[in-house]
Amino acid sequence: MSSFRGSTHLPVDMLRSESLCVTVITPTYNQAQYIAQCIESVLEQTHRNIEYLIYDACSTDGTDQVIAPYLRDTRIIYRREPDCGQANAINKGLDAAKGDIVCWLNSDDYFFDRDALAKVCAFFASREGVDVVTGDGYSAAADGTLIEPIAVSDASRISHRATSIADNFLQPATFWRRNELRLDESLHFVLDWKLFLSMHRTGRCFFYLPEFLAVYRLHDAGKTTQDSAARKREVCEILRFSGAGAMQRGWAWLIYRLYAMSEALRFPPIKMFARFVNIAMWYLSMGQIVSG
Repeated sequence: MSSFRGSTHLPVDMLRSESLCVTVITPTYNQAQYIAQCIESVLEQTHRNIEYLIYDACSTDGTDQVIAPYLRDTRIIYRREPDCGQANAINKGLDAAKGDIVCWLNSDDYFFDRDALAKVCAFFASREGVDVVTGDGYSAAADGTLIEPIAVSDASRISHRATSIADNFLQPATFWRRNELRLDESLHFVLDWKLFLSMHRTGRCFFYLPEFLAVYRLHDAGKTTQDSAARKREVCEILRFSGAGAMQRGWAWLIYRLYAMSEALRFPPIKMFARFVNIAMWYLSMGQIVSG
């Protein structure tokens, strides 16, 4: 009797799905309080064909001690070494990746459930012409408690045109076939946005998968949570790169200047006003003008 009983009866798409190797890249620095949940969400995936690359920029908070017990899993490759920022660490992972599918999962985020990668791989296996898959997720409090859904909702929101105006992708819920594109290491906040624009420019095919795939944690040290003028300045740079219209670029510059003034004067009401008018403009323009 064959020791491979039943294996020949698997659907072709399932065999293809299981054969796909997923490279998950986690850059980290001083996030010992979050990284265990991140790692466990990767290792507990029902899709087992995983290469897990962790780049620790020499954390000083005991991150290496938190990671140590997980290194028994041979799928993990842990590198503790200096880097030039988050984009540089992720690019190291992209250069080293051997997986068919790649993604990055920041150490304060985690996959939504144990089947996230199985769902993604099943889709890639069934649609060979698709290069990028993005899905939905949840925001979470610092302690990991889920707050509310983050949904793309409509595939048109990830089109090239829409992406040239705003970044509607949930980055930890986005996966792509391994390719030659890399992050712009001069960017600190909107590096993922520029990467997705570059994928559109080079003709990659995007698909919206209406599944909850990842959780995005909100906490005081998070770059998006800080909502800084530096981030708004990078938004202006990306809009020039994307070829956005003059009104869109002008509006983003105005919001940046208001943010910069607020921080220079240490007067938060100016930033609060800028946020309010930015949201109002988004509604009035039907999503065509906004500082993302």
